[in-house]
Amino acid sequence: MERVILVDGTALIFRAFFALPATFRSSAGVPTNATYGFALMFRRILAGKTPAFGAVIFDAPGKTFRDEKYPKYKAQRPPMPGDMRVQIEWIHRLVEAHDFPLLSVPGYEADDVIGTLTRQAVEAGHEVHIVSGDKDFAQLVSERVRMLDTMKDVSYDPELVRKKWGVPPAQFVDFLALVGDKADNIPGVPGIGKKTAKTLLERFGDLEGVLAGTGELKGKQKERLEDHADDARLSKELATIDVQVPLDVGLDDLRVPAVETKKVDALYRELEFFSLLSGDDAAKRAEDADYQALTDDDAEAYFEGLGADGTTTGLFAIHALDSNVFGELYGLAFSSVPADDDEGENVARYLPLRGEGAVGDAARAAVAGWLADAGRPKVTHDLRDLLCVLGHAGFELAGVNGDTRLGSFLVDPTGDIPHRLDQIARRFLHRTLIPLKDLIGSGKKVTPVPELPVADVANFAGHLACAVAQAWPPVRAACEEADQLRYLEEVSLPLAHTLAGMQRVGIGADAKVLVKLGEEFTARRLEVEKKIHGIAGREFNIASGKQLGEVLFDELGLPVIKRTKTGYSTAADVLERLAPKNEIAALIIRWRALAKLVNTYTRVLREAIRDEGPLPHTGRIHCRIQQTVGASGRLITTDPDLQRTPIRTDDGRRIREAFVAPKGKVMLSADWSQIELRILAHVTEDERLVESFQQGVDVHRRTASEIYGIAPDEVDARQRNVGKTVNFATIYGQGATALGQSLGMPRSEAKDLIDRYFEVYAGVREWLDETIADAHQEGACYTVLGRRRLIPELSSRNPTELAYGERIAANTPIQGSAADICKLAMLAIDRRIQEEGLASRMLLQIHDELVFEAPPEELEALTALVRECMENPLPEDLALSVPLVVDIGHGASWSAAH
Repeated sequence: MERVILVDGTALIFRAFFALPATFRSSAGVPTNATYGFALMFRRILAGKTPAFGAVIFDAPGKTFRDEKYPKYKAQRPPMPGDMRVQIEWIHRLVEAHDFPLLSVPGYEADDVIGTLTRQAVEAGHEVHIVSGDKDFAQLVSERVRMLDTMKDVSYDPELVRKKWGVPPAQFVDFLALVGDKADNIPGVPGIGKKTAKTLLERFGDLEGVLAGTGELKGKQKERLEDHADDARLSKELATIDVQVPLDVGLDDLRVPAVETKKVDALYRELEFFSLLSGDDAAKRAEDADYQALTDDDAEAYFEGLGADGTTTGLFAIHALDSNVFGELYGLAFSSVPADDDEGENVARYLPLRGEGAVGDAARAAVAGWLADAGRPKVTHDLRDLLCVLGHAGFELAGVNGDTRLGSFLVDPTGDIPHRLDQIARRFLHRTLIPLKDLIGSGKKVTPVPELPVADVANFAGHLACAVAQAWPPVRAACEEADQLRYLEEVSLPLAHTLAGMQRVGIGADAKVLVKLGEEFTARRLEVEKKIHGIAGREFNIASGKQLGEVLFDELGLPVIKRTKTGYSTAADVLERLAPKNEIAALIIRWRALAKLVNTYTRVLREAIRDEGPLPHTGRIHCRIQQTVGASGRLITTDPDLQRTPIRTDDGRRIREAFVAPKGKVMLSADWSQIELRILAHVTEDERLVESFQQGVDVHRRTASEIYGIAPDEVDARQRNVGKTVNFATIYGQGATALGQSLGMPRSEAKDLIDRYFEVYAGVREWLDETIADAHQEGACYTVLGRRRLIPELSSRNPTELAYGERIAANTPIQGSAADICKLAMLAIDRRIQEEGLASRMLLQIHDELVFEAPPEELEALTALVRECMENPLPEDLALSVPLVVDIGHGASWSAAH
């Protein structure tokens, strides 16, 4: 049995075209969204087992036999959009580049050709995968035929067909005959819906059985079936895929050869699909390059001239090979940065510091002097982590004028998250890099870098340094064009030094507290688990969405709120709506909360404490604080993620008790009060909102007072919470439905609250409308410092994506500006701490909070310093029209300080 892949080309063109933004265009302005979607489909179907046979089938131009039988068939469909039509030729070329046969048969739809080939393949003993999201193919699904929806990553077998549409594949055409199909203009039987059709087919077996059994039915149902029996039979005929199409080809003509990646890559470059390049060119490029390892004999002379040797730019890229951000440094590679109009030579030198060819003290001293010399300009990729690696190895770094990762993020934050070097090479250099596994191996066959031949290591490290060097000019030019160069130089690069210092310092954590909390949460989770199993009447895996769905909806009969592509939804919002109906839903919510506390926090944090293993034993947690991961510009902590440390529940807050100051130190927490609402007041210039913050009024109480039409002192706690929720709903673009769910009230009531809010704060409404309109015009939005975020969703034809884009347009100037303000404050605090010679250290940035560690005798000075920098972070010409307020506390632990 071999695999046969049959692709519904026509359906995929339409789905890709409407799913991907219209901004997908080549530099020449040619639309490419449908073509790109098609290319992604090929990557998915070829990522696993290579098919033995395959074809892409398109609808032939002209009418089909269905049009002859029923002139209204698909008559309601609009003509193909022009931007889609121009892509058909490119898609045909894409299919041909993959050596997939391309078929279309006049008089028949692609469905019929696929159906015929499916029959032939099954009769020949093969398995068939039909690549399409068109439900009509459900009738062909069997034990040896699957329908693959690559856009949703779902594979339909007979059971999933039954779950999705309520009937097995054998009854699917009868089902369509009864309910009709609006997409194809198939009439069906008026008044017969999906549930009724399912019930009728369960009772009578098929369409003819239903029509013959109308005597057993009553009322309108009987009347409709009898009056529209001919419509039902016609509908079945129209919906039935013809599996006897006369074809000029057979399966043997559809054998698929191995893909010639060189041919596919050539087309990808022509289409500018650089992210899809195969990577086969990387090794060849390295073979033709000049990548060599430095020795003790030539290292000193090399670094003496590096950056002062008459090169066009005098600028050199540096790239490190290391075991870990906080681990061992194996070596450093260097390459000259070319001028803007020069592609650059593939020349690099590698300085081995560990393993074969490792240099001695003189060479180390030479590179140390070059690294620390601010007069020798340098370019990096991920300056923050490089500073950590070098610092751990005893080197200082100065004179960094550019960074490809930081620059790429400022050009387009969401374009290549997290902006790895391989992503940047594809985007800006239109080429790929050699994967690390090609150097060290994978799985059980990994060879540590120090044990590899130095020539191999130099080759690998050299090609990375060249990539950094050659990518910097186009990255810099793109930053300049986007007016982001100043932000890069004045904020992003200096902040990398601050963040590197924070990463290296880490934060103290008490392993005993985390172990004790983990044991307590585990015991409580087991108690809740027993109660859940008791209500269910049996044991099952609560963490399994499939098993949980069966218990809740099949066995306990709870109402189905929402379905996923594979079955019942048991998401948090579903369980919250079910909680009033059955205690088990509330218990599951509690079980999940406890499970998350154990798995995501106490265990992960305990394992992150560096008190064992190969890395230096500091007894602290050293997370990475990243600038290029959060789309809004917020800093994100990873490895582990400390920003998700919960604070909204008592149990969550207790986890912060494990973060402690060492003996003789205290922790200090400084938290902005309502910074995003204050920024909203500033940018909207709404009189009421500005007045509230200037006068120090409780803005949540005032909002509640205004929307409920009562005096501020009459507002109770529940009403104030409503005011708070509505205030923040404005920032995050929540609609009436989402607001109603969060407040537990009907949508109509939530809509009234929103309407009243915008009546009170008319300036906010006006600003939102103008901001969204400007974003539509520019395709982007901006923060108070001018940092840009592109919003491709604004050009989407999908209403959901479009609405999401508009929420981004409204939120980013607020949340992104808060992120910018935080970065400026961190830079100022770090600078002041160093200037004043304090022993205090900044440890973390979490949401709107900064966490510090200080000797008790420096608390007063640190508090004053932090308050001044956080409350006055912006230059005078950009200062907010409302005051920023910071709450500061201290204690022996993070919990006590917050």
